[in-house]
Amino acid sequence: MNLKKSTYLVGKFITYFGLFLLVPLVVFFFPNNTTGQIVPLYPQAFPFVVSSFIALLLGFIVKNFSYDPDLIKTDLSRKDGFFLASLIWLVAGLLGSFPYIFSSIDFFGFVVDPIFKNSIIVNSIFESVSGITTTGATSFSPFPEVQNHQFLIFWRSLSQWLGGIGIILLVLVVFPRISVGVMQIATDQEGSGPQKERITPRLYETGITLLYIYVGLTVTLVSLLFGLSDLNLYDSIVHALSTVSSGGFSSYPLNIQSLDSVLIESIIVLFMFLSGISFAIFYFLISGNYRKIIENSEFKAYVIINLIIIILIVFTLNKFYDFDSIYQSLRYGIFQSISITTGTGFTSFNFDLWPKHTKIILLAFMVLGGCSGSTTGGVKIIRLLIVFKRILLEIKRRVSPNIVSTVKINGKSVEEEIVSGVLSFMVLYAGICTAAPLLIMILETNVSALTAFSAVLSCITNVGPGFSQVNPHGDYAFFSSGSKMLLSFLMILGRLEIFTIFALLIPSFWKKY
Repeated sequence: MNLKKSTYLVGKFITYFGLFLLVPLVVFFFPNNTTGQIVPLYPQAFPFVVSSFIALLLGFIVKNFSYDPDLIKTDLSRKDGFFLASLIWLVAGLLGSFPYIFSSIDFFGFVVDPIFKNSIIVNSIFESVSGITTTGATSFSPFPEVQNHQFLIFWRSLSQWLGGIGIILLVLVVFPRISVGVMQIATDQEGSGPQKERITPRLYETGITLLYIYVGLTVTLVSLLFGLSDLNLYDSIVHALSTVSSGGFSSYPLNIQSLDSVLIESIIVLFMFLSGISFAIFYFLISGNYRKIIENSEFKAYVIINLIIIILIVFTLNKFYDFDSIYQSLRYGIFQSISITTGTGFTSFNFDLWPKHTKIILLAFMVLGGCSGSTTGGVKIIRLLIVFKRILLEIKRRVSPNIVSTVKINGKSVEEEIVSGVLSFMVLYAGICTAAPLLIMILETNVSALTAFSAVLSCITNVGPGFSQVNPHGDYAFFSSGSKMLLSFLMILGRLEIFTIFALLIPSFWKKY
């Protein structure tokens, strides 16, 4: 392993991240009616200036400490790729917690309203990791006054936007010659999925293309929210960053429900759906390659699955809404269905109040996520398709033992090694979703089984809200520090597709051969 080069690249990443910590200062340029109140902004900027300075200093130290002109020129191996991918996400989560920490500690009278009053470091890391992994679970209790934390609320959504495009993808764009090892790690995040089919021959060009699409979706959504609805520019940007990234952080305590606007919900639900689509589909659309879109099995399955869950949810809600039932069922049912399946986590109603069978449907579909190469979490539709087709194939083999057939996606055979990897992934995923809630219930004495299970499932699928004590009107603040760190680990685990992190835990990974 080339640890020195990996550490050097992490140092460069820390430097770039330190610059991103200054981006919330753009709030200075928003109109004064951002929150409806005129409050001093300079104290709110202080935590970001300090955080950026520390990150830049840390990045400078790490780069210079690990710099070796000979090793820097050598290529990274696949092991280095796993190590670098995991380390960058962990570092991003830690660095992203600095603004929360410095917004909770009163330095020289700058902090008027501390964001966290206890367990500052743990809560800050949880909130940061939740943002950077686009989970959207919050440890805010109560939700802070936005006028006192405009910069921090903006940073929450910005961190989700950074995490949505994939930190690794951003690194590959910044360091285009990072080598094959890291390219292999970025395969799923750059839009190829298990079949590893890039939209352009070079990964760097693919990264730039996806970045353009991502920025384009964000700008379009900001324009629609600001131009068509009554949202101000600040709220439009905050919600656009969280929507396109499938994040779910809002600038309001009750999320989208606080806005109570059918127009805003309609715009956001459209872009939540779009964010669950593989970026490759957008590329094919722009380039006029419509045949690729029509032949894409995952895209068709994504559309069908979302239609099915919408029909199921709307049907089961009909009896719940006695007054104007069809309208209410459609309004809230469609929004929550898309929000859950895409892992965005926005809420327009406290779905924990819905009938049990409706909640079971939501819980079952929570694990799916969107398409591979999208900003969503979950197991991804492509894996579900591979497993489903493998099951059908095994059934056929029971009837006709001599049949020779393979799993096919988009009309192409999927290698047996990939199918085996997907099945292993699903088994491991199910194992974690079974073991983690038990561990949560051991660590906690006042948590129900539904709370523990939905919290674990929501965190590992990067959804955010859950059921019972972690319902849309609740938060994760009541969990102990141990549980919060476990849930934070699950968020990163889900975002990194599990195998990347677990590879580091195998002793043979660190052996030389």
